[in-house]
Formats: sequence, C-alpha cells, structure tokens
Amino acid sequence: MNGFATLVEALNADDAAAALRDLDERGALTRLLPELEAARGFKQPDLHHYDVLGHVLAAVEAFDQARGQDERGQRLRAATEWFDLDASLDREIEGLPLVSVLRLACLLHDVAKPATATVVEGRLRFPRHGPVGAGMAAERLPALGFGPEVTGLVAALVRQHLRPAELVRNHPATDRAVRKFVDDARGEVVGLMLLNLADGWATRGPGYTDEHFDRHCGFLNYVVARAWLVARPGPAPLLKGEDLMQELGLESGRLLGAVLTSVHKAHAEGRIQSRDEALAMAQAIFTGLAG
Repeated sequence: MNGFATLVEALNADDAAAALRDLDERGALTRLLPELEAARGFKQPDLHHYDVLGHVLAAVEAFDQARGQDERGQRLRAATEWFDLDASLDREIEGLPLVSVLRLACLLHDVAKPATATVVEGRLRFPRHGPVGAGMAAERLPALGFGPEVTGLVAALVRQHLRPAELVRNHPATDRAVRKFVDDARGEVVGLMLLNLADGWATRGPGYTDEHFDRHCGFLNYVVARAWLVARPGPAPLLKGEDLMQELGLESGRLLGAVLTSVHKAHAEGRIQSRDEALAMAQAIFTGLAG
C-alpha cells in the first residue's frame, strides 16, 4: 500500500483518531507528513492540555465525537435543528468523503506552530501559524497524491481555523465581512465551524466541560445561520441575528438559526412584509421552541 492509500485508509476509518495514532506508533504518520514531527513534544501554553502533536490528534477525535451519535452529538443537532448537520457533511470531494477531508484539516490545523513559535512579552505565541500551515499543506498534500480540490479546501481551512472568532470580535460583523468569510472558507462554513469546535475541545482535553461544549454549539449555530442568510439569494432580511439577540434575549444563539431561518423564509414567500411583522413572528416561533 502506498503512502497516499495508507493515510486515506486511516482518515476513512470509523475511529480515525485511533487509526492515525496507530500510524504514528508505527512511525508512518510523520514519514508521510514530516512537518508533524516537530509537533511531537512541543509544549504549548498552560491552557493547552496536550503538546502540539497530541492536540491535533485529539482534534480529529473531538471532530468525530461532536458530530457523532452520543450525548454531545445529539446536543449539537438539537442546537442546529434548523439544518441537517449530517446531510451537510454527506458528500465527496475528488472521491474522498468530506468527513475524511475535514479530519485531515483537523490533523494539520496547527502544523505550523513549531515553525512560528515566538515569545512576546514573556508569553509563547504562534503568529500567522494558520497561513504558514496552509502553505505547508498546499505543498505536502499534492506530493502525497491529493488532488487540487482537496488540497485547496484543507489549506483554506487550516488558514482560516481561527477566523470565526475574528469574525465576531467586532460584533456585529457586516454582511460584506460575512460574505468574505464564506468565500475564504470556500463555502465550507459548517466544516470550518466543526474544526473550530474541535480545536477548542482538544485545547482543554479532559477539562473541556459540557458548558464549554454548549457555548461552542451556540457559536457554531450563530455563525452558520449568519453565513446562510447573507449567502442565500433573496430579499434583504428584515431582521439580523443581532436584532433577535437584543429583542428576544438569545444570548447563546442556540435557537437563533431556527428563528432566523423561519422568518427569512416567510419574508421570501411574501407572508410578512415589515420589520414589526418579522419581530412578531420571531417572538411566536421563539416562544414555541423555548416552551
């Protein structure tokens, strides 16, 4: 079996994290992805439970657990019930399952941390490790046999894996900023947000609580809903997420997607015409869902 087939077999495994760890124990993982060798034993700041290599492997595991069928996976689906999470991931890119491609992005998302590590005011930092890591992925993956679409998407996700927090830092983000975010993620907003969630989960390791997870679910829901609204053709929305957070007290954003989507659909179909009508409908939907 050649290197490409070996790595793809691990990425396609039901327990991909275990398969990748097995490759590492046999010395094959960093033979195929030598850039990861520098991550072995590379200590991170105190918030991180693992070294860099342990972290990226834990991120693959967290990605699968988040979209799995256990309690947390079901809570994620409940938080994003306005769209079909499983259907959004059920496709292939150049013959590879999208899920496997996203696992590869999780594996490589911090590949450039050792190369970019620097101490700023006594604290270890990794400036531009996303863009630098994207360049590493863009060079390594074609050499292994991955096609241009897979390579381009993985590189984009590695580059953008910290972008969601930046998007909402200057809250609220403009429609223009959200459209650029969607374009820079190559339209793969759900995948990018799952990578972002997996990164946060793997950062804390065993210290990642249900409260942390629920906050991440709300964040994922908000960003996906916001991206969906600005990218979808049709009339300009009567309400934005910020309006609903202020008017209805949706602090976590857990129900935001369901409410926004229903109101936007009613507007597109001509059933409501004004902002007041939209607010009244949103209040009714929120009351029903929350009750």
